[in-house]
Amino acid sequence: MLEGLRVLACGERDAVKLCATLLERAGAKVDCATTDVSGYDVIVVSSDMDEADVIAGWKASGTHIVCDITATGPQDSRAGTPWTDAQIQAMNGLMDTTGFAHGAPVRIGIALTEISAALYAAAAIASAVRVKRLRGIVQNIDVTLMGCAASALTTFLPAAFAGRSAGRVGNRHPACAPWNAYRTRDGWILICTSTEEQWRKLRQEARVPQLDDARFATLAGRVSHVDALDALIETWTATLATEDCTRLCERIGVAAGPIVGIGDLHDEPNFRMRHPHAARDIEASGIDAQTYRQVSIFETSALSEARAVATPEPRKTDDHAAPLAGVRVIEIGQYTTAPLVGKHLAALGAEVVKIEPPEGEVARSWKPGQGGTSYFFALNNTDKQTIALDLKHEADRAHLRALLKDADVLVENLRPGALAKLGFTRETLGAINPRLVYCSISGFGIASAYPSRPAFDTVIQAMGGLMDLTRSDGAPVKIGASGADILGGQAALFAILARLASREEDGGTFIEISMQDVAAWCALFAAGKGASRGQTLACLDGHIWTEGDVSDAERARCITQPKAAAAKDVGKAVPVMRVDELLDDSDFLADMLSAARDATGAFWPVLKVPYRLSKTPARVRAVPGAPETVRRAPPAPAHAPVPEDRPA
Repeated sequence: MLEGLRVLACGERDAVKLCATLLERAGAKVDCATTDVSGYDVIVVSSDMDEADVIAGWKASGTHIVCDITATGPQDSRAGTPWTDAQIQAMNGLMDTTGFAHGAPVRIGIALTEISAALYAAAAIASAVRVKRLRGIVQNIDVTLMGCAASALTTFLPAAFAGRSAGRVGNRHPACAPWNAYRTRDGWILICTSTEEQWRKLRQEARVPQLDDARFATLAGRVSHVDALDALIETWTATLATEDCTRLCERIGVAAGPIVGIGDLHDEPNFRMRHPHAARDIEASGIDAQTYRQVSIFETSALSEARAVATPEPRKTDDHAAPLAGVRVIEIGQYTTAPLVGKHLAALGAEVVKIEPPEGEVARSWKPGQGGTSYFFALNNTDKQTIALDLKHEADRAHLRALLKDADVLVENLRPGALAKLGFTRETLGAINPRLVYCSISGFGIASAYPSRPAFDTVIQAMGGLMDLTRSDGAPVKIGASGADILGGQAALFAILARLASREEDGGTFIEISMQDVAAWCALFAAGKGASRGQTLACLDGHIWTEGDVSDAERARCITQPKAAAAKDVGKAVPVMRVDELLDDSDFLADMLSAARDATGAFWPVLKVPYRLSKTPARVRAVPGAPETVRRAPPAPAHAPVPEDRPA
């Protein structure tokens, strides 16, 4: 995809090294051991950790695409300080949202902001390469870890917008139960129920008489009495081996999976099936600093045997229009992964059409929000046109075919095979549009050891090694943010943009993203680096995070001080901020938060993107209104075949 691109990566941040790995995976030639920039197309650096004056000169020259990955933006009051990933987690709310309800905040066990910055930087570079190829414009890019941390807070910011504080929930879900990690006879299992039918089947299978208590008869009752509920569920799971419990849950249609230890990842059936060489090497030699490179976070192949007769001329755009001006995208998905991709493609200038079911995406109605639309939905779906289609009806499928005929990209996160059952196989899509870039995102991949297993973010975190690396007092705990969803969406975004930047546009491309693959890639990178130092200390009004040594006297003083004062008193310390506190932070408000209008003219709080392209910037402008309803022909006769699966 990026064959012929020459990249020099000479920054000290992990994000710089990971960005180089991603660009190399997409076909670029990457060097790291020189400071002679002649002959390179792209330079990836980190000016808050390296020679800022030299980097400033490279940026001013206008001869290279220079991507600078730093902790904070240049206008931030904390600019220029080489803050670590853990410090950014603390300063931007991620740490406070991870951990158990009655425990301390927990550092996420992977360098989440560094990894996120690498993925966004690679995506922004691909966009800039496309602009250079089509318009001859060379520009600089700035990416901040702080912005990446803010972009991961879409689950928690809605509460802050409504004036509430979002607390830690451990491995639970704030609105569903049972949903937690439970001990088994030989380990842990994550069990997630989201419907009454799933709860009924689980209760019947567990055969624990107390689960028939009236307290658990409704979802609201189960959430209210979740401590008692979880204790009863665990009396059942503790009698079973993890594998037996997982298979049982899969048989009854309940999302579940074991918490896989990073050292046991090579034995996880889906990982072993999809990455046999990496599994054998881990088994033979363990995990080292290069192991993660054996895991691919995306796979590409020809969409079909069909080939475009001729590559159409790019749609005419102004030289300084957004990078994807003229690109048309169809998004079919919900919640986080595909919507995240569509959001960023739209911010980069693409025309994005989001397909929703007739009743609208479920997340539209989540609380809190305004005007019947949730803040969560608004954060994830800016700058899109939305259309309601019921793909069980031929007329609506015909409308989708018409949209796809003129599209450049299709991205979806339906259940594997769901789109094909509706008549949109890869071959069919290739026939409709031989130049289409089709990206499918799923939990375990198209070719999977678990073709019928549901996949929630929490289950993927458990089965991809992320939860094993993130622990509170020894117990595994999930990343508070939807880490597997977000990282999977970022991987898809980069793969799509790399393909759009390619010179080879004569045929369609199929891109496959397995969220478990992405989670494993991140977990193996973290395990290869080894454990990081640091600890949280309790204060009067919360906690601080420090990476230095702490004396007993300092620890005792912290308990008597507000966290702002304690952070100044303890070496290498920063306050652990709550998400709602960010709305009082001038740097957060200026650099990361913005306002957009919806179709009625109402204002909405939205997030800026965490990357800045100097000449063709990405912009977040509007929140979508209610989906447009397409007029449909009369219903098909009763004997007509109707696909069984609805989009998931």
